[in-house]
Amino acid sequence: MHPDWQKICNDYLQATSYAIGDLEEGWAAKFDFSKRVPTYLRYPEAKLRIPLGKPDFPASPDMWELVQNRRVRRNFLNQPLTLNELNILLWGTQGITADMGDYQLRTTSSAGALYPIETYLFINNVEGVEKGLYHLDVEEWCLEGLKLEDVSEIAYLFTEKQEMARRAAVNFVWTAVVERTRQKYKERAYRYILWEAGYVAQNLHVAANGLGLGVCSIGHWFDKEMNEYLGIDGSEHLSVQMASVGKVEGIDWLHDRRPS
Repeated sequence: MHPDWQKICNDYLQATSYAIGDLEEGWAAKFDFSKRVPTYLRYPEAKLRIPLGKPDFPASPDMWELVQNRRVRRNFLNQPLTLNELNILLWGTQGITADMGDYQLRTTSSAGALYPIETYLFINNVEGVEKGLYHLDVEEWCLEGLKLEDVSEIAYLFTEKQEMARRAAVNFVWTAVVERTRQKYKERAYRYILWEAGYVAQNLHVAANGLGLGVCSIGHWFDKEMNEYLGIDGSEHLSVQMASVGKVEGIDWLHDRRPS
């Protein structure tokens, strides 16, 4: 733990706060979208690419019933997700829903439609998908295989031995390309990015609960090792949120809640 962590956190809050008169009127509207940082990330050197296509959506539970019954469940079974189930989760968190010409809209909102959040997956147990580290190419809507290896123990280690990370069918790791948002929103971008990671994670919880899957967010991981494993610098492109997903028995919440 950094000895000055509280001062640093307070400095961050002050540095990203506004008061009346601090900003030039209409400053955000002057942003030149033609010069924005590219919205989409792709790995041309990926070891394989798995097209996802449009998900096959099952009948949906009543929205209000779903919200009423939403719970965190992490007592995962050693059973695979289907690729369609994973596709639904990805679409619910990052799917493109409209093309506005110069930019696209997605299932989660983003300040200025700049979408700084990227999705990486530690895939451990998905039907027809080799274990490994994958990246979601949102624009082409496919999975890019970056490292094809058993990632369950890596996820376990990077989360300081949280059992759910080892047992999950998939661990989601969301990252942020900071300049996509900072280019327009300057210091405030750091707040926006963290909020947007929350929007994405919440959509995952809703979609996973709707499918009867277990899901749990993870706030504790080793940033340095995670960023290095993903091949990102940890400053301009950094990990910002995690979540584990897997099959559960569905007996009741207390049974599914935690691994025994």
